[in-house]
Amino acid sequence: MAINGSHPGCFAVGARLYAVPSDTGHDVAETQASWARPRSPHHRRPRIHWSVVVGGVAGGILIDASAIRSSNLADPVALLMMFILGGLVGFASAYGIREACLGRKPEPEVVRLPAVEIPGDVARGAPDDATADELVLWSVVTKRYRAALAARDDAPFVPDPRVSTPSSTGATTSTAAAAGALAELAYITARHDFEPVAELLGLATPR
Repeated sequence: MAINGSHPGCFAVGARLYAVPSDTGHDVAETQASWARPRSPHHRRPRIHWSVVVGGVAGGILIDASAIRSSNLADPVALLMMFILGGLVGFASAYGIREACLGRKPEPEVVRLPAVEIPGDVARGAPDDATADELVLWSVVTKRYRAALAARDDAPFVPDPRVSTPSSTGATTSTAAAAGALAELAYITARHDFEPVAELLGLATPR
């Protein structure tokens, strides 16, 4: 039977399963609560204060009064357009001044307690009596191997000097070769650690 959120050392958030290491000093319920956070304040709709509306109205009236006094403007359509323009300027100015003076309330800091996500195939292959620490270890080793495999496959291509173009330089070739060697070394180390885990959990054998 696959490991799921009912395991005493695990919890689920959506479709993801997490294990809580025993040395964190926090229990599963506390850790799960730290991962189940409400919607971010960034997405909340801003509130319009009455002073901002007053600023917009005052801006529109001021522009209209200036236009009437300076150029004897009497066209209702033109005055309406001037009022809208002045209102937008006044609204933006009042909003900016209010934000600058009062500032925003500090957003609550989201602190997630330590937990390790368990890959689906690790959860399916793990024995029912596996501890949370074992699940953490197997998950970390598995993800490390897969990351090393992807890095090795994406290592820079080393051009063959027999077919390299005149524009290619020895420095570029050396850098690519060094990056490829480091990726290969990291992969070999990760594969060595992953092999017993793959055998235990019935995962795909490293290639």
